[in-house]
Amino acid sequence: MSKLNLINIDGKSVKEISFELPTDKVYNQAMFDQVLAENAGNRQGTHSTLTKAEVRGGGKKPLQQKHSGNARQGSIRNPHWVGGGVVFGPKPNRNYKLGTNKQVSKKAFDSALLVKINNKSLFVIEDQKISKPSTKIATKLFKALKIDGQKNLFVTSDAKESLNVIKSFANVNKTAAKKFNQVSVKDILNAKNVIVELSAIKKYGKVGA
Repeated sequence: MSKLNLINIDGKSVKEISFELPTDKVYNQAMFDQVLAENAGNRQGTHSTLTKAEVRGGGKKPLQQKHSGNARQGSIRNPHWVGGGVVFGPKPNRNYKLGTNKQVSKKAFDSALLVKINNKSLFVIEDQKISKPSTKIATKLFKALKIDGQKNLFVTSDAKESLNVIKSFANVNKTAAKKFNQVSVKDILNAKNVIVELSAIKKYGKVGA
């Protein structure tokens, strides 16, 4: 059970709330495995090299077989020639994905949030409803919390109104803004500070008065 301050858009404390995660322990190995899996899953795997058979040209024998003083050569497509084919080079049909089970993924996510709570770098903010995107609102909040210029992550609910909120905060330098169901363990750990809307943090754990 953790005690967190609920703040408003001006960065001022409104009241104190309790927040309880399913775990009270940080699982470093689970976080490591999850980030490794996320990085592997983001690899496109489109890198490719040409084999000897795929290199263009080289149909003509480059040198005569004998009496040239050089080693005999059959084709300029051979791997030891500059511009020749690559032996055992990468092909785009390789699958880089790594899997983690649901329990490990859940422990990793909860551990990442717990790290931010322990470091006092997790802020809970009232749900925001903005009629149109405004970067000034985001900048004002960060200055009030004294976290401007740092790497921040703003997490919103899945409401329709959150689109303008995401646009407002995503436009700030070094700031990422995502819905609660789009946030990864890497996103949390990569950010210096995490600001979560009240309705969004209720998706992660129990919130009390």
